[in-house]
Amino acid sequence: MRARRLAGLALLALATIAGIGHWIAQGVPVALPDVSGGKFACVSYAPFREGQSPFQEGIVIPEWQIDEDFAALASSTNCVRTYAVDQGLDKVPEIAARHGLEVLLGVWIGSQADKNMLQMAKAVALANAHPDTVRAIVVGNEVMLRGELPREKLAETIRWVRQRSQVPVTYADVWEFWMRHKPLLDEVDFATIHILPYWEDEPVGIDEAVAHIMDIYRFVEKQMPGVTLLIGETGWPSAGRQREGAVPGRVNQAAFLRGFVSEVSKQGIDYNLIEAFDQPWKRANEGTVGGHWGLYDVGREAKFPLVGPVAELPAWKLYLTGSLLFGLLPLAWAAFRRETPVTAAGWAALVLTGAASGTLLVMQGRYVAEASRMAFEWAAGGGLWLLSLGAMLVLATALAQAIENRGAVEGKPDSATSRLVDPVRLLALAFVLAMCLGLVFDPRYRDFPSSFALLPAAGFALLALVRGLPKAIRDEDVGLALVLVPCALAIAVKEGPHNAQALLWAASCLLLALPVLAARLRAKQPPVILPQPSGAATSGH
Repeated sequence: MRARRLAGLALLALATIAGIGHWIAQGVPVALPDVSGGKFACVSYAPFREGQSPFQEGIVIPEWQIDEDFAALASSTNCVRTYAVDQGLDKVPEIAARHGLEVLLGVWIGSQADKNMLQMAKAVALANAHPDTVRAIVVGNEVMLRGELPREKLAETIRWVRQRSQVPVTYADVWEFWMRHKPLLDEVDFATIHILPYWEDEPVGIDEAVAHIMDIYRFVEKQMPGVTLLIGETGWPSAGRQREGAVPGRVNQAAFLRGFVSEVSKQGIDYNLIEAFDQPWKRANEGTVGGHWGLYDVGREAKFPLVGPVAELPAWKLYLTGSLLFGLLPLAWAAFRRETPVTAAGWAALVLTGAASGTLLVMQGRYVAEASRMAFEWAAGGGLWLLSLGAMLVLATALAQAIENRGAVEGKPDSATSRLVDPVRLLALAFVLAMCLGLVFDPRYRDFPSSFALLPAAGFALLALVRGLPKAIRDEDVGLALVLVPCALAIAVKEGPHNAQALLWAASCLLLALPVLAARLRAKQPPVILPQPSGAATSGH
C-alpha cells in the first residue's frame, strides 16, 4: 500500500512537470522563412466581426469598418479579394484605392437568378468605374462544388459579365472541379483555382503541404495548357481539429504561409491567401477550425510577424502562472470542507493535483474561448469548465486522503468529499460519452477536446492506483463505460494513426472507462478462500 501511495505522488509530480514543460514548449520561437518584401500578394477579405454574419437579414457593413480594416491590411498585403458586392462591400473599390490596395472583385453566384443579376450588374459598374483598382472580377465562388447551377447556366453568367467588363474576368473553384468542368475555360480570361491541403479528401500534413500545392499547380498547368492560373485560395488554420496529419496551430499557419509565399515567389506564381481576418460566423458551419484562417484574429491583431521567428504561444508565461496557481485551490477547498491533510504527503498530493490539473483547466479555458460564438456556447462551455474544476477539487481531496490512508480503513465513515467521488465519476462518463458519440456520428467539424476527458480520467486512474479499484460500482457507470469503450476505439480507427489529437482523445476515454469495467469484473468474482495450514483448524490443545 505504501508503494502505491509513493507511486501516486511520483505520478502527480511528473504530471506537474509535464504541464510546466508543455507551456515552456509553447513559447519556444521557431525559425521560419521571411516573406519577401514584407507583404503578401493578395488576401481574401470578409468584413464581418464578432456578432456579425452575412446571413443576418439586412446587414450593411459601415464604411468606417472597412476603412479601418484596409488601413491594417495595407501594411501586410497589396491586394484584397472579395466574394460579393452587397452588404456594404460595394464600397470596397473606393476605400481600397485610398489605401493603395488592388481588388479582385467577387460576385456571389447562387441558385437565385434575380439575386445573381443584381450582383453581376453592380460588379460590372464598380469595375468599370475603378479600372485602376479592380484587377479582375471573380464571377462565382465554388458554384460547381456546391452544385447550385448547371455548368451551362454558370457559363452564361460568366459570359454576361465578361461581355460588359473593362477588366479581366475569372471564375473560382477547387482545382478538382476545374478538372471536371474545363469548358468553363472558354468563358474566362484566367482560371482561379483553390488548393487547400488541410481540406483535401486525404489531408496533407504541414511538412508536405507546400510541395503538394506545387504538384497540384503543375498538374493543372499540364491539364489546361496555355491558361493563366491564379491560386485563388490557399491557407492554413491556426486553431481547430486535426485532420489526419494536418494540425492547426499558430506556428504551423505561419510556417505554411511563409513557406508557400517563399516558394511561389521563386517560381513567379500569382496567389491569394485565405484569409485576412478570422471570421467567427464560419464556426457555425465548419466548427472551430472554420473561424481561424485569418492572418489577423477577430480583434484585428496580427497572429504572427512576416519576418523573424514565431512562437506558438508568446504569452506562455501567463498561462504557466495560471496553471500553477490552480495548485492553491485544493488547499482552499479542503479548508472550506474542513478536510485538511494531516501529513506532508497529503498536503503535497493536494498541491500537485491542483498544479497538474491546472494545465488541463487552462487548456480547457482556451478551448472554450476559441470554440464559442454565441451566449449559449459560452454558457455551455463555461458550465462544463466549472464541472471540470469541481471534479478536480473532489479528486484532489480524495487523492490526499487516500495517500494518507484515511477513509480507507474498514469501519471508518467516508469523508464528505469521498461521498462525492461516485457522482463525479457518473457525470464525467456521461459528458465524455456525449462528446464521443458526436465524434463518431458527425465528426468532420468537431474538435477533440481531450483536456476535458483527460482530467477526470487521470484523476480516477490515480485514485484507483492509490487505494485500489472501487469495491462497488453502479450499473449506470458500467452502462456508460460499455458504450464509451467502442466509441473510443471507433474514433481511433476512423481517424487513423497520424491523428495525435484523436488518439489522445481515445486514450483518455479508455482510461476513464476501463477501470469502471475492471471494478465490475472483480466484484463478480467469487472470493478466494486460502487453505488453512495443517493443525491450525483448532486451538487450545
